Amino acid sequence: TKIRSKNDLKSLTLPYLGEVPFHSFGKAKGIFARILGREKAGGAEIIVRPGKRDITNEAFRVIRTNIEFMTAKGDRGKVVMLTSFNPNSGKTFVASNLITSFAIKKKRAVAVDLDLRKASLSAMVGKPKIGVSDYLSGVTDNIEDIIVRGQSHEFLDVIPVGTVPPNPTELLFDDRLGELIEYLRDHYEYVFLDCPPVEIVADASIVGRYADMT
Repeated sequence: TKIRSKNDLKSLTLPYLGEVPFHSFGKAKGIFARILGREKAGGAEIIVRPGKRDITNEAFRVIRTNIEFMTAKGDRGKVVMLTSFNPNSGKTFVASNLITSFAIKKKRAVAVDLDLRKASLSAMVGKPKIGVSDYLSGVTDNIEDIIVRGQSHEFLDVIPVGTVPPNPTELLFDDRLGELIEYLRDHYEYVFLDCPPVEIVADASIVGRYADMT
C-alpha cells in the first residue's frame, strides 16, 4: 500500500522523475515541536537554496532537470500540475521547493494555489485576501491584481487562493480558469498548479484538462 523505492514502480509505464527524501522540520524536541514547526511553515517550508548540495537539494535538482527535458519542445510556457493521492503526504512541501528550484535557475515561474479549501501554498506569500478565487468568481477581472510578485524569489511569482470560497469545485469549472492559464502561458516559462489530492475531491481532475504534465 506504500511506494518505498523506485523498485516498487517497475510495473508502471509512467516516466520516473525522481524521489525526495523525507524531511523533518528542523531539530525539534519531540513531536510537539515538530507540529509547531510544520504549522508555522504553513506546509510550505523552503529548504531549496542556491549553492546548497545536501541530498534534498540534489533531489529537487534531479526532478527539475527531468521536467525540463520532458517539456523542452514548444515556445510557450509549460503547465505542470502537482497533486497527491492522500492528504498530508507532503505535496505542498514538494511543490513549493520544486517551484523554488526553477526560480533559482532563473526560470520565470508562477505558482497557482488551486487547493481552494486549504490554501497551503498561499502561505509562501502570507495568504493575502485577494487571489485566484476572487478572479474565478468575478470579484476582479484584472489578472495582474491577483499576482504576488517576487516575494520569496525574484523569478518566482505566486497567485494565492485569496478568499476561501464555499463552492470551490464550481469555480474551477468556470471558463475563467482556462483564460487565466492561457494568460500565464504567455507570460511565464513554467506555470505550476498546486491541486488537492485526487481521491478526496474532483478538483484535480477538472484542473488536469489544462496541464501539460501531472
